[in-house]
Parts: sequence; C-alpha cells; structure tokens
Amino acid sequence: MKKKALFYFFFIVLFLLLQTTLLQYVAIYGVKPNILVVFIIVTALLRGESEGAPAGFFAGLSLDLMFGSAIGFYALLGLYLGIAVGATNKKIFRENILIVVFFTFIYSLAYESLVYIVNNIMSGDMNFLYALTRTVLPESAYNCVVAVLLFPLVMKAGKWFDGADKKVRKY
Repeated sequence: MKKKALFYFFFIVLFLLLQTTLLQYVAIYGVKPNILVVFIIVTALLRGESEGAPAGFFAGLSLDLMFGSAIGFYALLGLYLGIAVGATNKKIFRENILIVVFFTFIYSLAYESLVYIVNNIMSGDMNFLYALTRTVLPESAYNCVVAVLLFPLVMKAGKWFDGADKKVRKY
C-alpha cells in the first residue's frame, strides 16, 4: 500500500512538472496534452475506481494548487473522473490499447468540455463550438497519443503491485 501511494505521488508530481514546463514546447497550435487527466483515465481504467478515484483527487488537487482559482474544483472533477472511468472498468477488456485510446478520447472530451462550460458559464461568453473545434477536440486527440505512452507504465506498475501483494499474503 505504501508503494502504491509513493508511486502515485511521484508520478503526479512528475507529470505536473512536465505539464508546466516541457509541454509548453510541444504545443501544436497552442494545444498541449493534459498528462494528469490521461494519468487519471489510464489508472482508473486499468486499476479500477478504488485506485482511480484517489489518483484523480490528488492529481486534481495538484492542478488546483498550481492553476486553480478555488481549491477543490479540479480535485472534485478528478475524483469524479476516476470514479466514472473506474466504473466502466468492470465491463470491458481493459488490457487492449485501442480500448484505452477510445476511453481516453471520450473522457478527455467530457472533462475538458465540462471545465470550459463551468469556467465560462458566469461570463456569458459561451462560444462552445469555437472552443470545441479549437481546443477541446484537438486536446482530446493529443491526450490519446499520451495515453499510448502512459499505458505500458501503468500496466507494469499494476503487475508489480499485484505481484507484491501476492508476496505479502502467504496464507
């Protein structure tokens, strides 16, 4: 359990640092991937909602601390994203990379749309179609590429966690 917590803490911090520093240089037309959202989706899809929800909460909390105007908005969205993706975990063959890419696109689209709507609902400037075509859809597609890279990392970590759990339980 401590190894899982350290793993998630380390990678949330690492992905937050990557997202705030190096990803500025790989932006295509001003759109960059959201690595933390992809990490939440892949973790919840492969490991279930019991690991996806806390990973989502703490990844969202780290986003709140870096970018948020109110602490808790991204944490709550990350928690709900981890629960929603983890709930679909039981019904699919999750070790297929195409399934991971498909669900990354769908959930990234929903997450980024919700963030845009909530952030702009009070201003009255709801040009959602423009935001959908210029930001949300390209970012969702970009997130799919990142999901292909994160998928083996989370798969290996999951197998390592399962092997460590089996060694501990010797009854």
